[in-house]
Amino acid sequence: MAFISHPLIKPDAIEKREYQLSIAMKALDANTMVILPTGLGKTAVSLLVAASRLYNEGGRVLMLAPTKPLVEQHLRYFEKYLLAKNPEGSEGSDASPFVMFTGEAPPDERSADWNRASVILATPQVIKNDLIAGRYTLSDVSLLIVDECHRAVGNYAYVFLAQRYMATADKPLILAMTASPGGAQEKVQEVCANLAIAHVETRTENDPDVRPYVFERELEYISIDLPSDLKAAIQTINALIEDRLGLLASLHFAVPTREKRSRR
Repeated sequence: MAFISHPLIKPDAIEKREYQLSIAMKALDANTMVILPTGLGKTAVSLLVAASRLYNEGGRVLMLAPTKPLVEQHLRYFEKYLLAKNPEGSEGSDASPFVMFTGEAPPDERSADWNRASVILATPQVIKNDLIAGRYTLSDVSLLIVDECHRAVGNYAYVFLAQRYMATADKPLILAMTASPGGAQEKVQEVCANLAIAHVETRTENDPDVRPYVFERELEYISIDLPSDLKAAIQTINALIEDRLGLLASLHFAVPTREKRSRR
C-alpha cells in the first residue's frame, strides 16, 4: 500500500488514493464543492487540502460541521493525521494546535483558543455568534471547510459565514463537502451561490478511479414489527393529524393526500 507523503501529514498514515489527490488538487485552485458517497473519504480530501494550505499559505483552517458528534469525529481525525503547529507568535505555543468550538466553552475562552490554535473545528452557529460579537475575525483563515454543505440554504449559519469569510479573509478558499447535494437542481445551484462555489468535483462508486477502493457488500433485509406501544402512539398521532387536516379541508384549504405528506 502506498501512503501520502507531505510535510504536514504523518508518514505512513493516509493511504494514497489517486481520486482523492486529484480532487484535492482541483480544490486548491478555486472554491470547490466535493460530492462523494459516504465511505469514499471526504475527510481525507479535506485533510489533504488543509495540509497544503497551512504549509503554503499559513494562517488557520476552520472546519464547520452541523452537529457536535461530527465536529468531534473530525477533530479526532485531524489530530491523528495532521502535523499542525500553532501560529507563530501565538500564546500557549506548547498547547495543542487543534481546538473544538461547540458553544459550551465561555466566550473569553473561545477567543483565547482562537488566537492560539491553527485548526479550529466548530458548529457554525457558535462561530456566527462570535463573529457578530466581534470576538475574532476570519481575516487569517486560509481555508474554510464546510461539511454537510447541502445545508447552506435559507437562513442557515453556513450562508452568513461563507459571505463573511469571502468578504474579510486575506486569502479565502472554501472547500464544501457533501454525500448528497439534493435532487433538485435549483437547490444545488442555491448552495453553490451561497458558498461562492466555482467548481464541483463529484465521484460515484462506479467511476474508474474509485472502483479499486470499493468493496462488494452483501445486504440482508430483516423486517421487524413495531412494539405495541409505538404502534398505539402512531395511531394517536395519525388521528390527531387527520382531525386537524379535516378542519382545514372544511375551511376550503388544499390538504395533501396521505402519500404526499412528509414528516415535516
